[in-house]
Amino acid sequence: MKICVIGLGKIGLPLAAQYSSKGFRVIGCDVNQKVVDSINKGISYITGEPELDEKVKDSVEKGLLSATTDTVKAVIESDVIVVIVPLFVDKEGNTDYSIIDSVTETVSKGLQKDSLVIYETTLPAEDTRNRMTPILEKSGLKAGRDFYVVFSPERVSSGVMFQYLRDIPKIVGGIDEESTKKGVEFYEKVLDSKVIPVSSSEAAEATKLFGMVYRDVNIALANDFVKFCQAKNLDVIEIIKASNTNPHSHILAPGVGVGGHCAPVYPYFLIKNASDLGVDLILAKNARNINDAMPEYTVNLLVKELKDLDGKNVLVLGLAYRKGVKETFLSPSLSVIENLKSLKANVYVHDPLFSKEEIEEFDVEFADLRDLDALDAVILVTNHREYENLDLKNLKEKGVKVIVDGRNFLEKEKVERYGIIYIGIGRY
Repeated sequence: MKICVIGLGKIGLPLAAQYSSKGFRVIGCDVNQKVVDSINKGISYITGEPELDEKVKDSVEKGLLSATTDTVKAVIESDVIVVIVPLFVDKEGNTDYSIIDSVTETVSKGLQKDSLVIYETTLPAEDTRNRMTPILEKSGLKAGRDFYVVFSPERVSSGVMFQYLRDIPKIVGGIDEESTKKGVEFYEKVLDSKVIPVSSSEAAEATKLFGMVYRDVNIALANDFVKFCQAKNLDVIEIIKASNTNPHSHILAPGVGVGGHCAPVYPYFLIKNASDLGVDLILAKNARNINDAMPEYTVNLLVKELKDLDGKNVLVLGLAYRKGVKETFLSPSLSVIENLKSLKANVYVHDPLFSKEEIEEFDVEFADLRDLDALDAVILVTNHREYENLDLKNLKEKGVKVIVDGRNFLEKEKVERYGIIYIGIGRY
């Protein structure tokens, strides 16, 4: 069995490495020649992903993994084609299909009889059947008779990719019974996790969307609790921990905002699906609004303390949307920076994962924690482990009066020991 993985990003490359580590020949496809060249040298261009470097190096050395920009040729040579490319939404929640439509068109040009095409890219319900399959059929082959189509949502996360591939069950839903059967057979060969078939590709699509909306709504609920606790001088973290001692309570952590390609995006797929059916998903929509408003709420905590940010020097700790992951897509940090600028603050940014040049591309001042300029305040947005032992003495000497902790990550007592005001999210 030869496998083609289209899209060698933070998920696609680990998938390709996983399949090849099971002894299967894998061709990875990407439009970025530098990515392709790096992989063909046995080097993973993705950092911070445990096991990935070793799997890529070992698989390339064994001749099991290679990469190319010639997707049509790779599809022609493959028995299974796994598509894992980005799908975006605009500010109004409308889906941008340009990349995945283009990739599917390319797949149709090389599609062979008896091939299995799998979409792992998160899609709105019915898209596998009603949007992707007709494009694939431009090949002249008939889905369900000449080739097979499956949706199987990725359920992984950067930094724990291979752990999740082992531990989290794989959901598989085809456009027909035979497609589902072939999808299950494939994943049972390439994964160690349990493989669970569902009744259709639509059920598999909805499985992923339900999970993402649940997470977004849960975080929004925690962020609502933040506002209550802040006003009532209660500690939201203490109360959430106490509440979660009940096995029926699973409140997630509140914070400065939700970023990345998943939680801020995928709920809109379900919201739009529902709207087309005349169904209003009120909770899902409100959750998006609540979580999107948290960066402004966090900045306002600083405004409440300093009154006026005009001309104040504010250090933002963290550009990435999540700790340990070098990714800024929809990062709350970008909204925090935008809000600070709108209040005429001078914004300095530090992130251990980004270089000075990369940070300055966001039109902010780079901050070197070893050589800081005078500062008035700090807002922690990303709880990188590097911030566990901040030089609070130095921050105080540089003039920092307030630290707003957007992740409730720092120790309040430790901060206040240096005469700096500590403001947590939902904490007195």
